[in-house]
Amino acid sequence: MMTTKVLLDLIQFPRVPGYASEHIAWSSVGSYTDAMYRILLHRKWTDLPRHMIAGMTASVFRLVVDRCLTIESISAYNWMAENFVAADFIGITTGQHGGFSFEPTFPLYQKQALLDIKASIDRGVGAILWHDEFVICAGYDDGEQVLFISESNGNEVIRLPYDSFGRNSTPYWYYQVLESHKSIDLWEVCKESLIQAVYKWETHDYMLPHHDYACGAAAYAAIADALESGTYETDHTATVLRYYAKSRLDIASYVAGLEHLSDQMVHVMREYALLANLYSEIIDAVDASILWDTKQPDCVQRVIEFVRKAGATEQRAIDAIKQAFPETIGNRFEDIGLR
Repeated sequence: MMTTKVLLDLIQFPRVPGYASEHIAWSSVGSYTDAMYRILLHRKWTDLPRHMIAGMTASVFRLVVDRCLTIESISAYNWMAENFVAADFIGITTGQHGGFSFEPTFPLYQKQALLDIKASIDRGVGAILWHDEFVICAGYDDGEQVLFISESNGNEVIRLPYDSFGRNSTPYWYYQVLESHKSIDLWEVCKESLIQAVYKWETHDYMLPHHDYACGAAAYAAIADALESGTYETDHTATVLRYYAKSRLDIASYVAGLEHLSDQMVHVMREYALLANLYSEIIDAVDASILWDTKQPDCVQRVIEFVRKAGATEQRAIDAIKQAFPETIGNRFEDIGLR
């Protein structure tokens, strides 16, 4: 039997206080957090603002760049591990799969993915897909053999043929379905997210080769090196910098509500507020489009100076987190990421 189901209220832009202002179009690339948050709102599994979800999942603390500062920097991380943990932190159980479309088993995975995605939609829960960015699947039509997907920052519907699922401009395919929700200890999750921030800052993602990517603290030197050498495309780099500017603004908003977790949190809050301001300065320079697009030396040097200041500021923020939770972090010895 041919079936059609579309979650129309998921496609519509969410009408919750502060949502629009938190979705400033800093970049054209949808993130996992953006897609997940819209589904959480749709299911009424959260009434928190987006920056709280971004912070609690620890996703917002990620800082990864490839050494040519391409748009791929934004999505260069271990999706299977980190997206699972992100959902788990906030009490969401998930099912997910991913791989490469060139593998001989891909047609079998593609068939199973479609069954899982459609079953999730039948339960009233949209699915998260990778379609050259993280998007939301909000419906399907068996008659036309299409999925209805929406970019996480908008409400335009794209028709994706079933046999095109997983066939992207890069060979990666991925999907995640959110299965159920349970209550959590909000403040324990917030504390843990800050400890994970230290881990992300100090640890290179083992899935990414060092010669191609830089993570956490090392990312700032990689950004400065690329800008100094000129080995970057201005539009790609502008997108990456805007993306991380938004994430650092989100962090500043997030930690501003966590002062009660420790008497040292005031220092964390101060440094992240300074960091957000530095990124605003970076974006102001990038938005001087003619100077930026032509790699005008004074403009580029100005950005490099702000990038270096941002790196030092974020290091101070991480140091302040360590001062806020020394016992918990110390007890984890060499594996801060261990929960």
